[in-house]
Amino acid sequence: MSVQLLLATLLALLSGPPLYAVARRQLALLSFLDGFVLISITGLVLLEVLPESIATGGIISLVFVAAGMLGPTALEHGLTHARREAHLLALSLAVLGLVLHSVGDGAALAGGASEPEEHVEALGLAIAIHSIPVGLVIWWLLYPVFGYALPTLALLGMCAGTVVGYVYAGALSGLLGAQAWAWFQALIAGSILHVIFGRPHIDEDSVHHVGSPRFEGLGNLAALATLTWLALTHSHGASHAESAFGERLLALSLEAAPALLLAYVIGGLIGSELPPRWLQWLGRGGRASQALRGMAAGLPLPVCSCGVLPLYRSLIQRGVPATAAIAFLIATPEVGLTALFVSVPLLGVPFTLLRVGAAAALATGIAYWIGTHAAPIAPATNAAAACCGGGCNVAVPASGPAQRLRRAARSGLVDLVDDTLAWIVAGLVLAAAAVPYVQQAFWTELPNGLDVLLFALLGMPVYVCATGATPLVAVLIAAGISPGAAIAFLLTGPATNISTFGVLRQLHGTRFAALFAFGAGGGAILLGLLINALFPHGVSLQAADTHAHAAPLYAYISLGLLGLLYAASLLRKGARALLSDLYDAGRHSADAARPSTAH
Repeated sequence: MSVQLLLATLLALLSGPPLYAVARRQLALLSFLDGFVLISITGLVLLEVLPESIATGGIISLVFVAAGMLGPTALEHGLTHARREAHLLALSLAVLGLVLHSVGDGAALAGGASEPEEHVEALGLAIAIHSIPVGLVIWWLLYPVFGYALPTLALLGMCAGTVVGYVYAGALSGLLGAQAWAWFQALIAGSILHVIFGRPHIDEDSVHHVGSPRFEGLGNLAALATLTWLALTHSHGASHAESAFGERLLALSLEAAPALLLAYVIGGLIGSELPPRWLQWLGRGGRASQALRGMAAGLPLPVCSCGVLPLYRSLIQRGVPATAAIAFLIATPEVGLTALFVSVPLLGVPFTLLRVGAAAALATGIAYWIGTHAAPIAPATNAAAACCGGGCNVAVPASGPAQRLRRAARSGLVDLVDDTLAWIVAGLVLAAAAVPYVQQAFWTELPNGLDVLLFALLGMPVYVCATGATPLVAVLIAAGISPGAAIAFLLTGPATNISTFGVLRQLHGTRFAALFAFGAGGGAILLGLLINALFPHGVSLQAADTHAHAAPLYAYISLGLLGLLYAASLLRKGARALLSDLYDAGRHSADAARPSTAH
């Protein structure tokens, strides 16, 4: 049977050129294959390569993943004139890694004397299936730039590597130490993710940039179905690291699904109705009243961190006082209904109340302090403000109940789903992957004050979605970080990032942006220290249960409905557009915050 699997793997690798030849004549098929390659390769790397690399190489493997993924990106941004060379370097490293990885595939196809036959067959089938998108992506990446010669050599090299691994499986097992091999695999995994998340072609005028989100979404769903089938068919042969990761991911998803589903429904009802008189209400009273009103208006709104920036600009240009607008800017991305509803099952009611109270205090206090320092802005009569996905308009024309219901359904089940899908999935995956390692991390040994400072500073420059960060914080709390440190990260992560500072500097000046950064960071640290002082022994936390158990029926139903909503989102936008909010979030939020020239 192993010989047949070897032949199937070689044929799968060599199927790349004919598949590409057919696809380039059909843009719909090209979009489908783009979606299939993106999800299948990403899924195989995240679900198979990384768990094994981390299990063998330890937490240091994540450093190599980051180096492989972010190193070429930093080089591209730092050396604009060398962007082509930086991308070529990433391509070369990825291809080299795939060639060397094929040696390991060949060795796995040969199996070991002590391995059961069903294990070898299941793993060999997975290798043969995943070689189809691997062969396609090799041709896809190299042919548009280099022609036939180089991609042909790469595919032949992978085939030769597979045969060498199959023939010399025993000798190769002792050539590299297990830990060094795991680190190398992690580095290559990061490089592959860099290439896949970026556009797979260097030539900017290529026809490959034209695509259909619907057909890309169909490719995404086909890849997800393939990954699910592979996981189910060889689950008995999966390693302990892979099976444990899958169980943790399922448990977290089942726990969060009912709350997320309810949040989308209620969030749509709230987010779709913001009448003009709401703007007048924000500006009433003195500074303290305006800060409280801005906080109260923003805290429950289901608007993401990138969506609040154009919304803030619109409020300022419509004449809303800066104090109210700043409170709204801080409070809106801090919690929101999606984060609030997910926080209750994953973190428990007491900690969720602390989270809401801290967010309200930070938004109100900072707005009251710096509101008078904002430079005046000339009001605009036609400023538009939309969330990342196009919803959450400030003013909604009056209409009947049926129109309001349709608008609410679109706001919650379409726009809000599109805005949060990538962050929620990333948060759940990261949390499930981090469980075995966070208890060994250095921050668990830090004194309470230092860990608060560390996590507050960690959250300030990065772009973090409050909903997506919730599962990860649940895991960190279970690992032993103090409640104050968790609160500090949840405060600075969603409310402060490079794009926020840039928009405030553009609107109000450098001094105001610096005051905002100092106030938000310092306020989060003070609130974290205060929480630790008030609760020296912690609070009653309900950390996320990451162990598989018999979940109630409604959790499975909710997860199924949530899956349908996310599948519809993939068909509307495609995974590449959804992931761009995650992979290039800072750039997108900054672009969205620029003044609109449309009339």
